[in-house]
Amino acid sequence: MNQAKKAFVLLTIWLAVFIFWGTGRSSAADSDFIVEENQFQYYNDGVTVADASALNGSAGKMLNTSVNWNITHVRSDFSALQPGKSYDVFFRIKVNHVPAAPSGNAFEFGVWDNTYGDYILPQKAVPASATQDMTWKEFRAGTFVPNAGVNQLVFFVTGTNNASQISEIYVDQIILRPHAAIDIQDSDFILSGTSVLTASPLASNNSAAILYNGAGSNWNVQAPIDGTKLRTDETYDVTAIVQIDRSDWSASTGDIFGVLLYDTTTSTYVLPPKVYTTASPETQDKFKFYIGIKINAAPLALNPTHVYRVGFYQVNNASNFPSIKIDTVTVSEAQVNDNPAQSITVKPYKISPGNQDDLNDTAGITYSLAAPQTISAKIVDSNGSLVKTLVSGASQSGTVKISWDGRNNANAIVANGMYKVVVSNASGELYRKNIQVITGVTLSAPVAPAPFVARGTWFEGGEIPYQSAARISYLNNSFQDLKDANMNVVSIANWVGPDAVYTDTLDRAAVYGIKVMAFPMAYATFSNPALENDEIALYNEINDRIAPIKNHAALYAYVLKDEPMNLDAENAIFLRNAKRITETIDPNHQALIDYVAPEYTEFHYDIQKTQTLLTDPYGAALGYPVGDFTHYMNHPYYSNIDYIPYLDFLHMLTKKDIQNKAPWWTVVQNYGHEPTGLRDPIPAETRAMTYLNIGHGSKGFLYFIYQTESSWKGMVDENYVRGPKFTTVQTLLSEIKTLEPTLLSMTRIANVATTIGGGNTTSAAHPSADVTTHENLATGDKYLVVVNHDALNSANVTIKIDRAKLGMDITNIENVLTGAAVSYTTYPDRYEISALNFAAGDGKILKLTKSTVQTVYVGQDNDLTMFGGATKNNPDVSASDGKTTLKTVVAANGWDIQWFWDKTKLVPGATYDLYAVVKIKYADDLYFDANGKPKFVTPTGNAFSYGVYDATTSSYPFGTTAVPASNMENMLWRTIKIGSFIPSQTNNQYAYIWPADNAANVKAVYVDKMYFVKQ
Repeated sequence: MNQAKKAFVLLTIWLAVFIFWGTGRSSAADSDFIVEENQFQYYNDGVTVADASALNGSAGKMLNTSVNWNITHVRSDFSALQPGKSYDVFFRIKVNHVPAAPSGNAFEFGVWDNTYGDYILPQKAVPASATQDMTWKEFRAGTFVPNAGVNQLVFFVTGTNNASQISEIYVDQIILRPHAAIDIQDSDFILSGTSVLTASPLASNNSAAILYNGAGSNWNVQAPIDGTKLRTDETYDVTAIVQIDRSDWSASTGDIFGVLLYDTTTSTYVLPPKVYTTASPETQDKFKFYIGIKINAAPLALNPTHVYRVGFYQVNNASNFPSIKIDTVTVSEAQVNDNPAQSITVKPYKISPGNQDDLNDTAGITYSLAAPQTISAKIVDSNGSLVKTLVSGASQSGTVKISWDGRNNANAIVANGMYKVVVSNASGELYRKNIQVITGVTLSAPVAPAPFVARGTWFEGGEIPYQSAARISYLNNSFQDLKDANMNVVSIANWVGPDAVYTDTLDRAAVYGIKVMAFPMAYATFSNPALENDEIALYNEINDRIAPIKNHAALYAYVLKDEPMNLDAENAIFLRNAKRITETIDPNHQALIDYVAPEYTEFHYDIQKTQTLLTDPYGAALGYPVGDFTHYMNHPYYSNIDYIPYLDFLHMLTKKDIQNKAPWWTVVQNYGHEPTGLRDPIPAETRAMTYLNIGHGSKGFLYFIYQTESSWKGMVDENYVRGPKFTTVQTLLSEIKTLEPTLLSMTRIANVATTIGGGNTTSAAHPSADVTTHENLATGDKYLVVVNHDALNSANVTIKIDRAKLGMDITNIENVLTGAAVSYTTYPDRYEISALNFAAGDGKILKLTKSTVQTVYVGQDNDLTMFGGATKNNPDVSASDGKTTLKTVVAANGWDIQWFWDKTKLVPGATYDLYAVVKIKYADDLYFDANGKPKFVTPTGNAFSYGVYDATTSSYPFGTTAVPASNMENMLWRTIKIGSFIPSQTNNQYAYIWPADNAANVKAVYVDKMYFVKQ
């Protein structure tokens, strides 16, 4: 979880500005892209001429005797430019004056979309009075995002048929220049009063201006705007990058600082004085690093001939806010894309169907029709020949979505090249757009991560200083904290800055034995819509980001995205593609996404299938008593989502695919944030939530959060002093470190035990201690994880273990953490642990050692007989031998899974208990109630029936017994005791599993094994 908690924290403005500021400002693609005259196309009298004044000694030339586009540059490949970046288009031109003061227009220029048939940048006329005789000057055509499509664009210069005034037009270069805002650095500020420049390691240039608060409202820091960089045809936004100093992190309140925008030419306020306070949306949250404050509400029209100053003034509240630091003021265009809206969208615009890897194999085509009409849509090649008919004479209206899979009418994949989708009605063409077929990226399979129990924390990367010495000191101190807290991993959000930030972070982590999960500039990379459309650009962008770090020993994984909170299939597929490309570039490190909320987690994980499921389950909600974990995040949308069913739902997501080895890790709540509805859990609640996560299947634990930030009180306070939460986590991670071998060996199965005592005393939410069951597949030993729901008091808990559900005899019970034996009593139907004491919120893992003297005869799935479409030998990582039978439930089912056991394996006349190990997959896991709120499914009807049939006597040693679907936990193995009897040594007897005719509730039935235990 990072700062961008979209549903709950008002940080949109800050995040957008901070990431822009933090991206650095230089890369190879940030230089000008130059088109020289040798790439021009000439018509009529256009020619290349030698010209010593041109930058490379030659230029294009045309006479001003027509209005033809006699000098052009035609281009559709913009892959050399930075994806998603705005570029200003300039033409370097000079003209020959005939009279000394020519009149009329000298020339016109612009950018035309040859595919779509409209201007990308409108044709502009340049008055002769705006030129100087035979003097080169750059003229701006406009700003656009050139890699938003692969349409063929024509950059053109045309005459004005005004040869009596301007006889000749020369073109030296066409320049695509990365669009840049006006950055006013602190060194350019005008300082007065007590304001000075001060060293500031969190500032981008390690320096900032400091404004001290006090009596009066003096403009002691002023940022002058360079009017020569402004344009009359644009409007602007003004943003300040500031750091707020608080005398008391928790108690400082009231006015913080004031800001204004003043026109000194007219002596008027463009923006009147405004005071930011702790109630202002932009400054209500607390951050130690610099944040962006957008000071204007509406775009500003600024006059290039005027002199403007952004003024920061003091407020009389120094006791709460002694000062603020201002690093940079940025003046940026409010609208940087001059490209007019086009009505057809093709996504992606580059497809690679040849490799059939489901990575940009198809182009989704969307177009809008104002009224019902008969439409045809077709794909044509570069010669205009028909390739594929997508729509033929269909009546359509409104928004229409179709797709092209890169195949022609003969269903063959087309050759690489440029194609065009053309949408027409009876009157002619409505829309056109290019689609380029390319070879694309070749994906490779990643290396499966080794089993690993994560013990760590979430870490705010924005607090890593830019200044080298301060950065090393901060990282040393922080990683020492993490090491002392028994951590082995840290997940870093908002990891931004120059390469040295990343390499220093990893170097310091390695010294302290900490692994790092992070992605450089993750927000800037994976919030770039241009990358969704181009797998080559996405590959190059990811490769550039991770190249400095991918071979570092301290790197554990890449975290691509924090909490995708949408149900947008295109975005989910983009993140899936980003994951696959990242793991192709670096197959040794997995790419993770942190998921949140039931519907978003299910939706995205089902598409992305990360190698580890990382989630944010939080249970301590504001307004609910201690230990009551029934209102997830206290968000109205998730009312009455209980923490424990939510954990079960999350764990189940990794188990729906029976070959999926993905572990599930949790970000454990150890913080509160009142605006979000979360409250600070007390230490016993953090302990309870940790052991509940263990019990319900989590194999990794990242506590949120290390540093105190916003309203979040972290493990260290605002001065980086260890607080009570540090000790809580330190103790828990020490226990998890000891338990790691056991946690890695445990596979969760259906519960076999019940508890008395240990219920929550502050509400009726959890009436008794939580208990879950796990199995060691290698040894057959089983484990109980028991958690006291009373987070205020110790409790004595009685645990009853159902012997029929357990399916084995035991010889010992021990506390895994301490190794101490646990007393129990054996009854015919159960094992019982009486009055086991638990501290408030405490959890225990109890090992049930399997008896080795039992006589057991096992029929694995390969020994079973299949009917009705059931199959066996299906790989299943949770099965006892790694394989299982599978029957997908259909409308009518029978005795589809049967065991004809070998009678010679049984002792004649002996009594045996017969068991089957079965699980089911629910047909649905989540549904939405009448109010549109997500709920977890409880299936109705029966799941399956079981019994034993004697084919020789046509009788039933055991009659068919039905198992309700609601008695089966989703995708968890349950041991079913079919019954006790003396198997015949002569008759043909067999056991059967009969899936119910209930496909609406049960998708599949699995059987791991059946087995006899001799009494």
